[in-house]
Formats: sequence, structure tokens, C-alpha cells
Amino acid sequence: MSESFEIRISQKFGDFKKEEWNLLVSPDSVFQEYEFLSGLEKTGCIGQSDWSPVLISARRNGFLSGVLPAYVRSDSYGEYIFDFQWANAFHRAGIPYYPKLTVAVPFTPVTGDRILLHPDLTNEERESLSSELLQKLLEFGKKQETSSVHILFCKENEQKLGIANSFAPRLSHQYHWFNKGFANFEEFLATLVKDRRKTIRQERRKISETGLVFQTLTGDEITENHAHIFYEFYKDTHSKKWGQPYLNRQFFLEMYETFRHRLLLVLASDPSGRPIGGSWNVFREGFLFGRYWGALEHVPNLHFECCYYRLIDYAIEHKMERVEAGAQGEHKFLRGYEAVPMYSLHHIYNEQGRAAIESYLEREIAMERENISAYNAQSPIKALREG
Repeated sequence: MSESFEIRISQKFGDFKKEEWNLLVSPDSVFQEYEFLSGLEKTGCIGQSDWSPVLISARRNGFLSGVLPAYVRSDSYGEYIFDFQWANAFHRAGIPYYPKLTVAVPFTPVTGDRILLHPDLTNEERESLSSELLQKLLEFGKKQETSSVHILFCKENEQKLGIANSFAPRLSHQYHWFNKGFANFEEFLATLVKDRRKTIRQERRKISETGLVFQTLTGDEITENHAHIFYEFYKDTHSKKWGQPYLNRQFFLEMYETFRHRLLLVLASDPSGRPIGGSWNVFREGFLFGRYWGALEHVPNLHFECCYYRLIDYAIEHKMERVEAGAQGEHKFLRGYEAVPMYSLHHIYNEQGRAAIESYLEREIAMERENISAYNAQSPIKALREG
């Protein structure tokens, strides 16, 4: 019989060592790495007035075996699985919806492990410890009088486990690009219908005729000046779309210092060398994630080149498995990204609220399954249309 785990709750990432934390992070869950999460905390992007960490950990013989990183929220911004209607319904009923607990990577709509487990655990231990951590999270949420617990962008196997631990499932979708062993970009284009191939070639030709110079930078090719450049790109785009940006300049500098081995920057400069736009991306092994984009002036097709085509180029060249480009999707869909399901879990403490929301989720899941099938049936990817 295996020894039991010691469960603790911490409020800051500084209670953990980088090396022990990162042992628990799988390659497709790179945003859960210590440098990224502690960087958000260190630079004040989380943990001051919102996104306050609740880090439920398990140790055995002093060694870290599992962590469930959660956050106390006072609103729902930066989550991308929307529950504003639920909050409004609670408010109309005179029931507080905030604070609530959210298990997600702050401001980051990407899939990945939400329960981090040591790779040496057996399958039985993984399932047992995951359930223990989830139950501890529910106990904490109830004791703190939160309205609910939300686990966002989890993996499918985690959703199944959550259902067994009194969470209700939710389904949404994103658009991801999958590498089918392509030798080059043209081989990828050959999998698309004729009109989309033509459009994409035109877009790439037109951007090449602008005279812009493109760089794809990783690791030590990235300089401190790039951190400042991409913060300006990010700030400009975010302020135009949403107002106050979530991230600050210090965060981009921190990522340069501690996380640039995971960064891939696509930078477009004019012929004089002046940076005008680009995308800030993260990768690990076979997985590439597009995150932030910005431009200081409008150039037709620049967004597509920086955020889609250059990432596909890189993924093909380095034999990567998948490119995720975040929330929203019409542009991605038309450029060879597939509609795929996104999984989340929700536990509502109020019985009446839980019954109403779970009834809604059942209907929403059926609708989302139909949507995913319908999107892929109209996909520019010939195999999806025919399948």
C-alpha cells in the first residue's frame, strides 16, 4: 500500500521550488511552468486585487507529487469561458456570484493539464490524488463562501474525472492546426480546397511585396529590447480592443529574463529596420501556442502572416504536432485550422443555481457538438469535408 500524501494550501508560488514544480508539467501544458506563473505573480499581474493564488499541493516523504493551481476571482475577465450571464442571474436573485474559484492559466485560453502530477505516479495514484485535490478545492471554496468552482480548458480525461467529483461538464470550441507530417507549406496547402489555396498564396505574395523584413526569433536570439517592442505591440492591440491591458511591461521583461527559452517571436520591420508588428508565442517540444499580436500601423495581411503562416512554417520545419492560436476563430478556420472541442468543469454551491446552470449546460453541450461537426463539414481542409 502506498504512503499517504500530505495536502497543503499555499497562497504564493514562492512556497515552491522551480525545479520541483516543473517536474510536474507536461510538454503540452507549458503555460503551467513555474517561470510563467510566478512571473505573473512577481510582476503584479496577478495576486494583488484579483487572481489570488490558491495552490493545493500534495507531498509524499517531502517530495512534491501534485499541485492544483487555483485562483480566487472577483470578476470573470481574462478567462475566455464566459459566465457573465450566470453572474447576472445570481445578482438578479440577490445571490453573490463573486468571489469564485477558477482553475486556469490567467489570461490564457489554452488547453493543458489543470492538475499537475509527478510523472512517476502510477495510473491508480494519479486518479486517486487528482480526486483528493479536487475534493480539497471544493472544501476550500465552500469554507471561503465562494459561489462556485470553475476548471477551464482542461483535458478530456480531466473532465471525466471532474464529473466523477460532482462537477458539471461544459463544451466549447477553438480552432487548432495539426501537422500531418507536411514537408513544407505547399504540401499543407495541397490539403485545402482550391479557392482557399489561391487566397492564402495571394495573401503571402502580397505581404512579401511590401518590402517588410520578417524574423522568427527564439532563445538567445531574443534581446531585452524585444521585450519592450512586444509590450508596445501588446499594449496597442489590447487597449484598442479591451481597454486596460492585463499585462505590464515588467511581465514582458520577466519573460525575457526567465522564459525566453520557451518564446518564439515573429517580428516584422520596415526596410529601415523599424519594428511595426509581430506575434509573441510560446512553445515546448511539439506544441506551439500563439498568444499576443500587435502592430503599430495597419498593413493588409500582416496579422495572418505573423500569427498563422509563420507559425505553421515553424511547426512544419521543426516537425511540431500542433499549433494553437487562442480564442476566437473565423480567420483561423478559413486558413486550415480545425474546429476542436474545449472542455471545462463547473461546480455551483447554491442548489437552485446549480440545477439551472446544469440544465443549461446539457443543452449547450448538444449544440456545441453540432456546431463542431457543422464547422468541420464546411472546412477548407478536404479530408474534413469528406470525412
